[in-house]
Formats: sequence, C-alpha cells, structure tokens
Amino acid sequence: MVKKLITHINPHLDDIAAIWLFKKFSPDLKEVKIEFVSATVGNQSQTESSEQIFIGVGRGKFDEHKGDLEDCATSLVWKEIKQHVSDKIAKLALEDIVEWVRLGDLGRLPTQQYGDFSVPAFIRPTDNSEDSSRKAVELGEEILDRILEVQKRKQRSLADWQNRVEFTSKFGKTCAVESAFVNRGFCDSQEGELFLMYDPKSLSTQYYTPVMEIDLEPIYKKLKEVDPNASWYLHQSHHMVICGSGSAPDAKQTKLTFEQLIEVVKNT
Repeated sequence: MVKKLITHINPHLDDIAAIWLFKKFSPDLKEVKIEFVSATVGNQSQTESSEQIFIGVGRGKFDEHKGDLEDCATSLVWKEIKQHVSDKIAKLALEDIVEWVRLGDLGRLPTQQYGDFSVPAFIRPTDNSEDSSRKAVELGEEILDRILEVQKRKQRSLADWQNRVEFTSKFGKTCAVESAFVNRGFCDSQEGELFLMYDPKSLSTQYYTPVMEIDLEPIYKKLKEVDPNASWYLHQSHHMVICGSGSAPDAKQTKLTFEQLIEVVKNT
C-alpha cells in the first residue's frame, strides 16, 4: 500500500528534510505519495495512521508545533528513524545535517548577511500551488543528497586528520595529511599556517596556506628543482602549489613520497 506523507503547502526546509529522511531511511516506506494541505488545516489535530503521516502539521508525532520547543519536524523524524542507519560515517553526517536544520528552524543559526542566497530561501516556492510545492520537495531532496555526501566527506576527513603529521616550519604551524577527502575547505576549519594534502590513491598533491601574508613560491621553486617532470602549478594567489587535481586529470603526477613532500617544506 502507498503511504502518504502530508505537510503544508509551500514547505520549509525543515518539512522537506523530514520527508527526505523518511523516504531515504525508513524501511517501512517503500512507496510514498506526498500531499499538501493548507497550514490552517494543518494547525488542527489530524488523525494519523501507519498509512498517513503528518510532517510539521497535524499536531501529531512529527509536528513540533504541539509543544516540542527544542525540536523541529526533521529532528523528530530523526529520533524515529536513526536506528535504521547502521553506517557510522553516514550517521555522523546525518546528525550534523539534522542539527543544522534544527538550529535554522529555531532561528539560532548565526545571522547571515546573504540569507536570501541560502538553501531555505531558494527552495521555498513563491506561490501557493501544489505543483510548486512538489517541485520544492524534489529540489530540496536533491540538495540534501548532495549535502549528505559533503558531510560524509567531512567525517572521513576528520578520521584521516587524526593521523596527520604536525611540525613547525619557516611558514609556521604546518600540518601534513594523507587523505582522499581532506580539502582546502576542511583545512580552513583547522589551526595551522601551512597545510600539505597528499592523496595516496591519485597521487594528487597540494600545499595550501590560508594566511594572506605567506607566499608559497619558495616551495614551488624547491619542488621544480627536486621533481622537475611533475606538473607543479603555482596559483596566482601564491597561496597554493598544486600537482594534479580533478580539474587537471592529465597532469603529470609527482614521484615524491609523502615523507619527501614533507622534507621539501622543512628544507625550503
């Protein structure tokens, strides 16, 4: 039997994320139909059943408006279905997503100057039609799928980060890590003046500094000296030295080992 997930017209990110969690992780929801009701109707108590579930409306189990002051529809659904997520990385990633949605729904995220460029702003339709509401759910689900992959990468990055090599160089605190997941965005959230990221699978390598005053040209020159055949590239900002990336799959990879790449920094 097809089960119904019911929310209000012009759904918020919270309602869409709750629907997404149900559809993606609940073993009981194989066939789902999404229906929309007016918030006026949704504000009244509705009769729920195993075939008809209300999300963010209806004053039921997954409607925070009945008095769940620290919850939102997404966090209420997560409490229900998280037992079905066995993958540790996925569960950690989902917990971050749920908390982001919850804080946003409660108005507790840091004030954003460009709030009109945010996910909640551009997935919510501007009219009151069922068609636009359905398209909003579909777009929201696609975005959340992408966000989940980003959060999984973050959790894998955190795991790899535990095995980083830290030392002091002429550039300041330097962190070197072997990982297929750690990227510049992740490094920006860590403490350090210089970061070396080495992917042992693709052999792509990147030196990166978030410090405006640091110039990485000396590292670039040293690399060209000890490994002249590799496709070393000094970014115009002089804050990145790169060899191989998703944007340059035809680059000649370095033959230097992770340890040798660290020595380049120490000897620069």
